[in-house]
Amino acid sequence: MIAAMRRAGSGAFFAACALVLVACGARVPPLEQAGVVVPTGGAVPTSGPATGLPTAGPSATAIPTTGTGPIPFDPVTPANCKPGKGDVGVTDTTIKLGLIASKTGPLPGQFDSAVEAVDAYFKGLNEAGGICGRLVDLEIRDDGGNGNNNLQLAESLAREEKIFAFVGSHSAPDDSGIAKVSKRDRIPDIGFPLTWERAENPFTYGVPGIVQKNTIGVGATGSKYLNKVNDIKQIALFWLKESEVSILNAWAFEAAMMKATNNGLTVCHEQPAGVLDNNYTNYVVSMQGNCRPENGNVAVYSTMENNANIKLAKAMKGQGFKPKVFAPTFTSYLPSFIEDAEGATEGAYIAMPQIPIERLQAPESTWSEGTYELKRYLDTLYRFVPRPHPPGSFGGPAWAQAALFTEAAARCGPDLTRDCLFRKLDTMGPFSDHGFVAPNDPASHHVYTADLIVQVRDGRFTEIRPNDRSGPKLGPDFWDDSELFDWQKYYCANKGKFPNTAEKDALIDAC
Repeated sequence: MIAAMRRAGSGAFFAACALVLVACGARVPPLEQAGVVVPTGGAVPTSGPATGLPTAGPSATAIPTTGTGPIPFDPVTPANCKPGKGDVGVTDTTIKLGLIASKTGPLPGQFDSAVEAVDAYFKGLNEAGGICGRLVDLEIRDDGGNGNNNLQLAESLAREEKIFAFVGSHSAPDDSGIAKVSKRDRIPDIGFPLTWERAENPFTYGVPGIVQKNTIGVGATGSKYLNKVNDIKQIALFWLKESEVSILNAWAFEAAMMKATNNGLTVCHEQPAGVLDNNYTNYVVSMQGNCRPENGNVAVYSTMENNANIKLAKAMKGQGFKPKVFAPTFTSYLPSFIEDAEGATEGAYIAMPQIPIERLQAPESTWSEGTYELKRYLDTLYRFVPRPHPPGSFGGPAWAQAALFTEAAARCGPDLTRDCLFRKLDTMGPFSDHGFVAPNDPASHHVYTADLIVQVRDGRFTEIRPNDRSGPKLGPDFWDDSELFDWQKYYCANKGKFPNTAEKDALIDAC
């Protein structure tokens, strides 16, 4: 499908795109150089309740075409696609979906790109005719990062708006309200869970996977590769103390690194931090005392959100502490990680479950199928969302979440019911949205096990080994792959190698 788009006159399209000049900031790739069409005017879609954000719906079909030659959506019209059996939220002409995100609250800006990616996806899909003739009506809500609000909004979307499914919801520190309502009413939920209750809900499907209490990849967050090539002997971990997912993921990364080196590393420092915490200088001073240079190279890994990662980087720079590796998760794949850090993030690494935007600057002859899907994402975003936030972080996975829903719903044809959607999600093979995100089997409910790595070099994200292509069949770009293992059992069997075991034992059930 994407390959067919590539063959359809791409040369003329890219020549025309070279004339579009739009400034997107000095430290992100200029989109005009990448051939992304960024309109200067045009559509002003309707706004969704409570957020003022544009939403997809029947009115989206009237949005005029702007820009030149974007990669279009294919009509999703299976054979015999006439109105058939529906379900809650499904009529002959519409499919009503719900999305709850933390647009405001303690983690400002972290999920903006996700909301806008899903919004743009369904607008583009609607213009192509929707799914089997049904247009998507997306109801967007902001929970302010508050668990009670998340629950109330989920109840309202289920009981009052009568949505068919949740698609693209991203919330923190508590998204368990969605889980309660989804599980009780058997409502499909395709998103990125950030609480255990939602991650363990059988009706939740993550793209590109779901974090779990017990399992992690041996090479989690690029650590196996980074530690090996940088001869790391000591590791330090930072996490958000408000989020049990952040805490256990940090310990899981710790166990993964120990297993990958056969316990050949020392955990020299562990540090919980608060969302609103500003004491990072003190944390770095403590880390300097614990992670002595004479004991070997140090790597600092973080499961915190982007603003906290910037504070940590600036504090390390201020104290002259230069670890061989500083690697936050893909939550920091945003321009602000560079622009707001005053040079402190130079050299930082980020393991990515999506093809990075910078890939579009490479010659088209080197593009993979996933690169074309990335371009369609950006073309669609800049066309349908006026003045979007910088794409990155959760934006790529969220785009793929909308794509997963669309693929499963299309397989149901005219008879779109929740039971059918569950059957299709549980029986389809690995999903990668044409190689744009790390491939994962939706039915497994496991975290993704392959990624690629970017590094901040000269104030820009630069991909490491961009043409490696040795990864899994459906995502060859994601070469940094690893096998899942039960990290809690590993910890229990090797407890003597880990610090702060009393704290860990309070949250770990396996011992």
